[in-house]
Order: sequence, then structure tokens, then C-alpha cells
Amino acid sequence: MRKYCLGCGWVYYPHVAQAAAGIVLKEDEVLLVQRKREPFVGSWMFPAGFVDYGEHPIETVVREVKEETSLKIDPIELLEVCQDTKDPRSLGHLVFFYSTKVIGGKLSNGDRAENSDLGWFKLNKLPWVAWPGHKKILKRLKQGEFKNCF
Repeated sequence: MRKYCLGCGWVYYPHVAQAAAGIVLKEDEVLLVQRKREPFVGSWMFPAGFVDYGEHPIETVVREVKEETSLKIDPIELLEVCQDTKDPRSLGHLVFFYSTKVIGGKLSNGDRAENSDLGWFKLNKLPWVAWPGHKKILKRLKQGEFKNCF
């Protein structure tokens, strides 16, 4: 059942939020950031964030990677879209995962320091990753599924 107005027939269609994540690889290592706030404070993830109103997910991934790592990237390919059912801020939002290529910048925690840390990790020695979609993509990276996408 949807909410609607009996008087004019207007129907409310709820919608989900969207986020975009950048997968940055360097040889056999992946760049991850550590969350500084809830949900999942202390866990690691790809640099990512919510899509702003009027923004395309490609613009979001470029913006978020720059904000969180100070790296300038070029999104190469959309690898996967996952639905996140664990984020209490926006249940069921969609996450667009992009392979990327670094085209500039120097790795640092960014101007706003949204995260408590960041670093390169071997795919066979990853830290605690709480987000289901991020875990799924990391597993597929470890299995070599995306090797031709970077």
C-alpha cells in the first residue's frame, strides 16, 4: 500500500538513496579507508559516499575519492551495483562500485578527515570490512574476477 491523497489522486512513491564507491588498486593492493563514525565505526571500506541531489554516481565517486584520499581518479568501469540493507541511515540504498585509475594527487586523509585512517592492503590480508557490498566486491577481487577492469 502506498500513501495517497483521496482528494487529488497524488501517490507517494518512496525511493532509495544511492552511493558510489571507488576501487583503487596498486599492483596486488587495494586502497581502503577506516570509518571514523557510525555506522560501523572502525571498520574499513572503499572510499565512498552518498550521491548528492542532481549528481551522477560517476561525479560522486570522483568527489568522494578526492575528499577521502586526496587522490584524483578517473572512473573506468561500473563493476557492480549492490543493495545495502545494513545502513540504518538509508535502508536498501544502492551502491555503485567503480574501478578507477589514479591520475593525480598525493595520498592523504583529505582536508576534512572524514575517516580515521586509510591504507593499502593486500587482497589476501584485509582488515575488518563490515559493509556487505564492500565485502562482496573484495571477495570477487581476490578471486580475480575484475582483473581486466583496471
